[in-house]
Amino acid sequence: MASNARLFFAGVGTTFVILAIGFGGGLMLAKTSMEPTAPSRPVADRLPPVRVILPASAEAATPPEVPVRTVTAPEPPPKPVTPPQEQQAAERDRQGLERAERRKAQAEERARRKKYAERKARREAAGLVMHQQEPPILALGEDQPRGGRGFFGN
Repeated sequence: MASNARLFFAGVGTTFVILAIGFGGGLMLAKTSMEPTAPSRPVADRLPPVRVILPASAEAATPPEVPVRTVTAPEPPPKPVTPPQEQQAAERDRQGLERAERRKAQAEERARRKKYAERKARREAAGLVMHQQEPPILALGEDQPRGGRGFFGN
């Protein structure tokens, strides 16, 4: 019985020693993190020295005077007066150009749509030909070889 008690107290003592080492290490780490570090040199000490030059006199500096020039804007040249017939002719020419541009844009749009319709028709025809060439495939369990049973033995 003395041997059992001695082993018990040795285990309890070992546990206390391990706990004491753990807490002691924790205190040491906490103490070092809470202590202030060595004072570092301020940034001003690392910068090169600067030479400061003060003004020679005690008078306030005056801004340089800029001469002011007065410039008059030139008068715009008078508009040439066009007779009403020339204005109407210019307006008709402009409208004719606009109509021609509109017709050209409409023709390009029609050509683009026609090209798209042809491509779509070719694509659909190719799809029909492909479906006609391949017979439909219906997969049933009986067509599979006996050795290769599916998932869950089906």
